[in-house]
Amino acid sequence: MKEISRLIYVPILHAQDDAGRTAALLPKAGTAPLRVGRSGAAPSPVDDMWKGIAAKLGELNLPWRQTRIFQDGTPVCGNESALAARLAESGCPNFSLLLELMQEGATLEGTEDLDLLIQEYDLLNKLLMKGTAAQRQAGQAQYQEASKALLTLRDQFIFNRITRTLQEGEVPLVFMGVMHRLDKLLEKAFLVSYVIYRLPFRSVGTIYNA
Repeated sequence: MKEISRLIYVPILHAQDDAGRTAALLPKAGTAPLRVGRSGAAPSPVDDMWKGIAAKLGELNLPWRQTRIFQDGTPVCGNESALAARLAESGCPNFSLLLELMQEGATLEGTEDLDLLIQEYDLLNKLLMKGTAAQRQAGQAQYQEASKALLTLRDQFIFNRITRTLQEGEVPLVFMGVMHRLDKLLEKAFLVSYVIYRLPFRSVGTIYNA
């Protein structure tokens, strides 16, 4: 009987400006860029979350040279490392951590289908560009329905990507937004260990309103 491999799964919260940073670097994205949060801002709950995640990962003592990272929002494009470096330089704490892990020897793998990602960002962009709060409220249900369908397709692509690219002896480390249900797919093929950093409830609201 084949031994079930261990997989490390890190559920994460995305602030609105995370999407803006990533979308700005994707080819073929919509003409109107997503709005990005303030740069150089004071430390926020987002930073606290990533510091907490980094500390918990450090406690695992993973063999970084045998660790393959899968990150939501990172397309299969051939220049994943350069993309991560640019996002880290832009002040994204998520990719700053990934860059540190890569410097320790971990490999960042292209994770998502580019066309599906662009569809997702275009959907969000159309919602955010609506003129008034009332218009955005009215478009929220339509966005949620379309986004949910896309998320299912994205999760299936990511699952296939992980199972097809993971090499023998490697540890998969997956960073995935909390809206994904990828872990339910992964539980069929891996022994999933969760790394969860719990923020205070009020801090969660702050992240989403960043």
